[in-house]
Amino acid sequence: MSSPDPSNPPTAVRPPRRFGGLQVFLLLLAAVLITAMATLWAARTYLYPAPLEPVVLSAPEQQVLEDKLRQLRDPAPAGAPEGPTPADPGEGPVPERYREDAAARVLYFTQRELNGLIAGSPELADRVALHLSDDLVSATVLVSLPPDFPVMAGRVIRVDAGLALQHMDDRLVVVLRGVSIMGVPLPDAWLGGLKGRDLVALYGREPGFWQAFADGVRDLRVEQGRLRVELAE
Repeated sequence: MSSPDPSNPPTAVRPPRRFGGLQVFLLLLAAVLITAMATLWAARTYLYPAPLEPVVLSAPEQQVLEDKLRQLRDPAPAGAPEGPTPADPGEGPVPERYREDAAARVLYFTQRELNGLIAGSPELADRVALHLSDDLVSATVLVSLPPDFPVMAGRVIRVDAGLALQHMDDRLVVVLRGVSIMGVPLPDAWLGGLKGRDLVALYGREPGFWQAFADGVRDLRVEQGRLRVELAE
């Protein structure tokens, strides 16, 4: 049996650390404060949501948006006129040869422009807001429940939804990511089984909005902070 080495004494085992009464009190106090703050934030955000702040566009921004919307409603030939321009606007338009510019079919709408467009409606100005990220459009909507609703009658609740928008295999794909009410995601069964389904594939074959929208868009991409739309020929 070997004798212990005096130059290498055994390491002393530390007793387990114990919390004193003051430390336990501070930990409990911190837990109570964090829980209270989280509860107040949830109540402020979902139970008592404040009206959303509308986006007010400046005059130049509004003019740019109106030009883009006009191009969607009534596309005009792109490029410089091939004939002389009248000095007096009252003389009427100058006949010119029709031509199309492929670049003119591509439009960009920023997140600010889309929210400014929503703010132009008094019914939606402080109740709807959009957020654009890669391949995803997120919407926040404040909904007033009817006075005879069985739960929280007459209250304003917050509803969040997400739509995935992109072009795949030369066709438009719009997928419902989900819907949350007061921060609680709704089951797919309550959404009619539409969660994760391609809405264009479901409804695009029937005449109406989805078919016209899909046929009129050659390419659509959602990027960080903006929407890219390429119109079909």
